Amino acid sequence: MNTQYNDTLNIGTVSKHVLSNGMTILVRPIHTVPKVSVQLWYNVGSKDEMDKERGIAHLIEHMIFKGTKKLSESDINFVTHMLSGSCNAFTSYDYTGYLFNFPTQHWKESFNIMADCMTNCTFKDYMLNSEMKAVIQELKMYRDHYDRSLVDEMIGMIFPDHPYHHPIIGYKQDLWTVTSKNLQKFYKKHYLPNNATLVVVGDVDLQEVFALAEEKFGSIAADSTYKKRDHYYNQDIVSKSVTLYRDVKQPIVLFTFVVPGIRSKQDSTLELLARILGSGKGSRLYRKLVNEQKIATSVSASSEELFDYGLFFVMVEPKSEKDIPAIEQSISDEIELVKKEGITDTELTRAIKKTEMSIYSLMENFEHQAYEIGKFYLATGDENYLFNYLSKPRDQLKKEMHDIVVTYLRPSVMHKGFVLPLPDQEREAWAKLQKESDEEDNRILAARDRKEPVEQPVYAKTVAVKDPERFDYPKAAAMELGNGVKVLSYYNDNTPKIDLLLDLKAKHYFDPAHKLGLSLFVSKMLLEGTKNYTADELIDAIESRGMSIATYPGGIALSMLRDDFEFGLSILQEILTNATFNKDEIEKVRTQLLARLRNFWDDPQYFAGQLTKEEIYKGHPYSKTSLGTIESIKKINQKDLMDYYQTYISPQGARLAVVGDIKDGDNEALLEKTIGAWQGPPIKEVVFPSIKQPEKDEINFPINRDQVVLRFAGLSVERMHPDYDKLLLFDQIFSGGVLGSMASRLFQLREQSGLFYTIGGSLIAGADEQPGMFLVQTIVSLDRLKEAEKAIKHTIETAADMINQNEFDEARRAIVNAQVDNFASNYNIANALLFLDRYKLPINYFDQRAAKLDSISLVDMTDAAKKVLKNKLITLRVGRVGDTQSL
Repeated sequence: MNTQYNDTLNIGTVSKHVLSNGMTILVRPIHTVPKVSVQLWYNVGSKDEMDKERGIAHLIEHMIFKGTKKLSESDINFVTHMLSGSCNAFTSYDYTGYLFNFPTQHWKESFNIMADCMTNCTFKDYMLNSEMKAVIQELKMYRDHYDRSLVDEMIGMIFPDHPYHHPIIGYKQDLWTVTSKNLQKFYKKHYLPNNATLVVVGDVDLQEVFALAEEKFGSIAADSTYKKRDHYYNQDIVSKSVTLYRDVKQPIVLFTFVVPGIRSKQDSTLELLARILGSGKGSRLYRKLVNEQKIATSVSASSEELFDYGLFFVMVEPKSEKDIPAIEQSISDEIELVKKEGITDTELTRAIKKTEMSIYSLMENFEHQAYEIGKFYLATGDENYLFNYLSKPRDQLKKEMHDIVVTYLRPSVMHKGFVLPLPDQEREAWAKLQKESDEEDNRILAARDRKEPVEQPVYAKTVAVKDPERFDYPKAAAMELGNGVKVLSYYNDNTPKIDLLLDLKAKHYFDPAHKLGLSLFVSKMLLEGTKNYTADELIDAIESRGMSIATYPGGIALSMLRDDFEFGLSILQEILTNATFNKDEIEKVRTQLLARLRNFWDDPQYFAGQLTKEEIYKGHPYSKTSLGTIESIKKINQKDLMDYYQTYISPQGARLAVVGDIKDGDNEALLEKTIGAWQGPPIKEVVFPSIKQPEKDEINFPINRDQVVLRFAGLSVERMHPDYDKLLLFDQIFSGGVLGSMASRLFQLREQSGLFYTIGGSLIAGADEQPGMFLVQTIVSLDRLKEAEKAIKHTIETAADMINQNEFDEARRAIVNAQVDNFASNYNIANALLFLDRYKLPINYFDQRAAKLDSISLVDMTDAAKKVLKNKLITLRVGRVGDTQSL
């Protein structure tokens, strides 16, 4: 691969062109993979709404995809799908954006669609009826995300007289009455070329982009009278507090300060401050609250990137609710210490290195780059702001951080938010409120029923499909170390970093049945001290270099700058061979794992997966939970941990992928010296029994949430089954597959009915050496649960009956075009290399993929799908449902 990134972050690489109508075009050509991300940003967000318009900016974002005078309701989804792309949109307080990701040969089509949508959207009322229902479901979905709900509540509380006070998604009472005329008024006012910025990142020619932008957008008339309103915030010396009582076991505490917004160009300073105070195990607050005082299980610090005013957050999970006052005092004390003593050089270096690494990782993702470029340009007017992010002198950064702490992080203006367990005496009242809300939604939305079918594609039939650009898929160099570890390496100098993925033979399902969570416990202990490093010293050694490391059951991921490659290998060797399992650190990790379990069982979208596995894989190792249980985690002792470490953290059967800017030199000798010195015993194979069809038909799991997680699940096939590729093709048509297509059967059901905001699934979920699952999952309000179940079951039953040759061809193209995504980053490449080795696939597997898929016929695909769809399905409901486990 070609070098695309200069080591110096403060070199601008974005080119800018302004059309005569005021529209700005920003382009960053990158030729690492044949993909392009195109994003159209409008400088309008929810803060630009007037009273009685709350939520309209977000609603327009949804409705833009519903067609124009030229495009039918389905055209955008179908064009995107047939051209092997993906599309999405986003709304903020400050901006709205639309994005398309296409393979190189198709990126130009996005300009046709975006230009048409700038002026010609129709917003038909009957389409609004079904989309309104989906948006109300989205609103309820966010209410069940309690950490984000707390953030939104605090923003509303902190800004009583600024438009940030109002939620982006709006209020139900405003949305219920919105009509097409309301949307048109807002749209015509704000969707203007002189209020728009087009960002293109990827495999393009700069001048070709500018010329095509002129052709497609240049004739759209500007509004020279357009002017943004100024918004005022009446600041005060006040500390406010809000508490949400919910059906949770793990409390959340959020401390918040108002700080300058992005327009002030201090966001890099705020990011560095967040890393020093509360980001990572080496941060001040993590060490104080988690390691020293042991009154919290996790700490994070971050800033909410708003244009006008920002918010600096410190989020803590307390060990116990009674520890909250001590946590608040400790945070205040640490802030005061920064005021008195300032930031140390060591802290600043760590923060800068970590931020540099995050930017290098950003350079490997076209969509995320385009997003950051667009956001910063709208806020600052500087197209290369991202690439000058860390250009300030160290002394200036230290002074700016100190000034922010002194000026804005004062106890008298610290706002507090809490999510606490719902008191038993409030459960009846909470249930009543939810029931009344459901009934009111049902009453209002029943009057907005949609009877018209979804419009079929029209423009899509005129769009030409082109052959993919040639791409040379990376090939690994393989070697075996003396201890049996297989090493797969690939030189990639797109960024000056290296990523390592170590895949161990023993996965979480090796855990003994009475010690579930043991492998996870051991993996977390690997970073809690070794013979040569205390826990603090180990984290300092890693984070001071900007390195990141993740340990998990069955593997370790390590990312580092190229200059730290040798040191990174020595650290990997250290934790693989010299972990000490200190008793104090064991108890700290135990407390964190118990908190993680409480969090897991507080989130139905997560634990619904575990409930499904326990039924589908009953009596099989795949039914085991990697997190363990409260009981098993409490029982695991030091001997259990050390025995597992010595038995299963072994080079036998292990594989290591090394991808990145590997320096010239004797890397083989370096790997042998470090990883090759690791020793361990052979690992016994796990015996996999045959998997039987599930016994139950239905499972209900009661928990108090606004919405119900609804799942359908059954058995499928293993990864190397002859039908796997056939089901992969069917997945693309049925559920959206590798690109998340909005032309899928499941998404079309959402478009027609508005029953849910999100729905997804797969016929091959989790398929590996053992059979995977057929899954469909959505989130739906209780009042529409029965209707949703009936509609989804009908879609499942008929899914394989009405597929045409065009859909089938599009599915094949989508998979072939999408496979380059496996090589967009070091991490992705490492995963792809391990994948090929794991299943003993040929080195030219990806090169031959198109030919292999071409050998499958439409009949082959539908026959394979019907076999899986005929398997017995269980229906799982998690929410305000009956107390019985099986009906």
